[in-house]
Amino acid sequence: MSTLKIQVRIHLMTEEIQYFILITAILVIPKVLIRYRVPTGLTAMGIGLISALTLQWFSGSQTVNILATLGITSLFLFAGLEVDYYELKKDAGVLLKHLATTSLIVIVVCFALSMALDLSVRASIVLALGLTTPSTGFILNSLSSFNFDDTQRYWIRSKAIAAEIVALIVLFFVLQSDSIGKLSYSLLILIALIAVLPFLFRYFLRVVAPFAKDSEVTFLILLALLCGVLTKKLGTYYLIGAFIVGVVASQFRHFIRTENSDKMLYSIGFFSSLFIPFYFFNAGQALGASHLSWTGLAYGVLFLLIFVPLRYFSVIGSIKLFLQECWGSRKQLSVSLMPTLIFGLVIASILREKFNVNPDITNGLVIYTVISSIIPSFILSQAPPEEYDTTFVSSKKHDFKNSPQITVE
Repeated sequence: MSTLKIQVRIHLMTEEIQYFILITAILVIPKVLIRYRVPTGLTAMGIGLISALTLQWFSGSQTVNILATLGITSLFLFAGLEVDYYELKKDAGVLLKHLATTSLIVIVVCFALSMALDLSVRASIVLALGLTTPSTGFILNSLSSFNFDDTQRYWIRSKAIAAEIVALIVLFFVLQSDSIGKLSYSLLILIALIAVLPFLFRYFLRVVAPFAKDSEVTFLILLALLCGVLTKKLGTYYLIGAFIVGVVASQFRHFIRTENSDKMLYSIGFFSSLFIPFYFFNAGQALGASHLSWTGLAYGVLFLLIFVPLRYFSVIGSIKLFLQECWGSRKQLSVSLMPTLIFGLVIASILREKFNVNPDITNGLVIYTVISSIIPSFILSQAPPEEYDTTFVSSKKHDFKNSPQITVE
């Protein structure tokens, strides 16, 4: 009996050490490498790939899956909160023209992929979205790393958000188009969700928030997780439910237009940055488990050679036609919208799980999405690093004679 207890304790201790190593690796190493212009998500993904090919400690780990889900839902909650209806409405003309150009490219790419890769129409639409849609969450998270002015930040954010909204709508209808009955049922649930959320927010703000200071962040994150799981159960994906929560919450003045809103957005952004590495780690493990091949690498290179120039020049073309006042920033805007990292990984997962697409194609998509997401780090000007006061103050050297005296009467 004592021997069995010792073995159990050794096993538990080993598992605890494994998780400690994992948390240390994916939270610390990416921060160290970011100074060399390596995005943190890619470092975490590389750690996952190495783990899958060597240690295989966390294959199928429910704990890592839960942490990854928290990361992806909180990130798309943050992206949804960044949606400003009035800004989008004000510049609707320019954004709609840009989206029309992008939609035309997606349609052409869809037909080309269907013929070249022998894919179904639905699978080719999903793949086309993965190859052409900028990853809003990743882009918004990276904005502070680059030396952009306010106008450039505004248009990058607006174009990325508008593109992702359209992509999510298309993705929802494609994934639910197995039958009219399934589509109608899912659409009804989604409409009910959008209708109920405002009442939940009003109830929370009237009944709970006044008596529970700083509870808004917890409430939003848990609600995003719940709605993300709900949309996942409907056969779509976590990000759709989480994004809807953020968009609906952004319409409430309390969440985005008050003195505490900056602190709230910062807290949600910090939470997502803390947990999103687990999502990338999982993605790296999935890539390793699917056995990389030279054919997958060839697909990745082919996607890069075709779609990086296509997307770059399509953005420049839309700026020339519809946004000439930003012509001087055309290169910065085009390159900044190049990353597809998170959205591309989600699409690769959907293609594997729902459409059973050839692993070489999905691995090629992952390779494309990784390299296209690195491009801005090596082309755009980096924001200057923050300077900190590193002066060490010793208490022994403190001049107490000149310190103010406190008299107690």
